[in-house]
Amino acid sequence: MNPDLLARQPALSGAGPASSDSRPSPVETAPSQRLADYLALQGSTTFFLQTFCGHPVEVEVLHQCVQAHPGRGDVLHRHSRLYVQHARNIILVAESQIALSRLDPGQRRKLIDGTHGIGKLLDPGNRGLLEKGDIEVSRVPAPRSLQTASDWAVSRYFALKLNGERCGEIREILNNESLERAR
Repeated sequence: MNPDLLARQPALSGAGPASSDSRPSPVETAPSQRLADYLALQGSTTFFLQTFCGHPVEVEVLHQCVQAHPGRGDVLHRHSRLYVQHARNIILVAESQIALSRLDPGQRRKLIDGTHGIGKLLDPGNRGLLEKGDIEVSRVPAPRSLQTASDWAVSRYFALKLNGERCGEIREILNNESLERAR
């Protein structure tokens, strides 16, 4: 989705502002250049964030489980957040489903351990092994877990390909304010 179109969307159907008296400021109604760059991103979100913050971006796994799916094998379901320098500096929250059969045994083990971000693990040299295919990009109410004053966020739901093969789906939610934490 074109970031300019996102800026013109009032909100998701039925999703109003956080309170009846809140009015979006100009910062809240349009994506920043950094957010627009993120929306165009094809590779690892983690490496993208690290390029402009100069610090490692860490993952905190909030919940994960492995479930068997017919035709897909074991799938890792993960709820996590990415942060920089301290767990309070949340940049984004994410929900992921990764087909473990598409990964080598070492990658599977590290992913299940929960100590590695998906992009850092699957493309450790950021050599372009990952590709994102947007399924849906929408404006949503900011979840509390993002811990921002802004009442809106962008939800980017995409298929993830590794070496050209689909290996999962990820939904990342962030906004201008949370991206500013990666400075």
